[in-house]
Amino acid sequence: MSSLRNNPALLSAFHALQMSLFPMAILTVYFRQDIGMSMTEIMALQGAFGLAMALFEFPSGYLADRIGYRRTLMIASVLNAVGWSIYVRANTLPHILVAEIVLGIGISLISGTDSALLYESLEETGQESEFGRWNGRVRFFGQVGEGTAAIVAGFLYAYWHRMPFLLEVFIWVFNLAVAWRLVEPTRHRPPLQDNWKQIKGMLRHVFVEDTRLFAIVAITIALGMSSFVPVWTIQLYATDAGLPAAALGVVWAIANYSVAVGSLYSTRLSAALGLRRVLMLCIGLIAAAYLGMGLTHAVWGVGFYFLLTIMRGLNGPVLHHEEQRRIPSSDRAGFISLRSLTFRASFLILGPLVGLSIDHWGQHPVLLVLGGVLTLAALQGLRLMSRAGALDGAAT
Repeated sequence: MSSLRNNPALLSAFHALQMSLFPMAILTVYFRQDIGMSMTEIMALQGAFGLAMALFEFPSGYLADRIGYRRTLMIASVLNAVGWSIYVRANTLPHILVAEIVLGIGISLISGTDSALLYESLEETGQESEFGRWNGRVRFFGQVGEGTAAIVAGFLYAYWHRMPFLLEVFIWVFNLAVAWRLVEPTRHRPPLQDNWKQIKGMLRHVFVEDTRLFAIVAITIALGMSSFVPVWTIQLYATDAGLPAAALGVVWAIANYSVAVGSLYSTRLSAALGLRRVLMLCIGLIAAAYLGMGLTHAVWGVGFYFLLTIMRGLNGPVLHHEEQRRIPSSDRAGFISLRSLTFRASFLILGPLVGLSIDHWGQHPVLLVLGGVLTLAALQGLRLMSRAGALDGAAT
């Protein structure tokens, strides 16, 4: 029988399965070659996915705090299985749009819920100080799962173009069984009443009252956007540079393994160097990555992308621990979902704009401009953290 102490290991397994996204390594190529979509349409589709997540992001976290984290993850598993089932039979843009919306709702239910459950489980068992390390482990196994899936994705795609999507259905059926074994922590659940009053209080807390939390949210979004936008461009960047489509799985695997390694050493590096230096290192990696990709037209330019994936691994666990320390237990998933909502809303604006710009001017000049903008945004986030005192007494 499962106990609360088993939750961190079960959540690691859940996240590893969640991130074993067999279609991701070939998705952009699949959209362009099998469906006939332009880059603008691909980015618009991801904008629709982001819109579905944005619409349900905060409500799902708010709901999870009230109906329970375990139950929410089980519902999310069912929705993800349904979404990928639609993908298996989809052959037009409207079909894919429906699948993306269902998947967006399913993923939004997980966003915030899994990390809230991890933190509450560790806190209740007297291991709160281990959150950063466990968060790094969860991310490590997730990225290893995604990287390993990417290696075989190309072979699955070559055998049958729908095979990666079919396999994803079985992944989520198995994840439902993992979610079933989770144990709900003993915690105060806010009532499902006076909802608007509670929501206004949460918004006021993040954006007005707690300047440290606001600064952490700001730099988390800036760093996250820096590594998220190229996810949807790197496949075409690589193939346009001459990399065979069959090698895309290897690129995706290396990218995810580098995130995994960065996540595993995130808290150790923060303890050794301090949070400020780790964040400065991350900002430097952003600048170098976009400059290198923008100026390089050869295949080896793909290597600069891995600087962004390393950066993603390094900043995640330490920033998420700082965030968790500053949000109340009663609305933990809701606060995390609020940050994710802000991130998704930002991508709704930036993603289609980047896609349209690439269609008109090509990737290289767009990457140079985008890199400059995102580097400045991350520096501003660091400045806000410094002014708010969020760099003092950071968790290690």
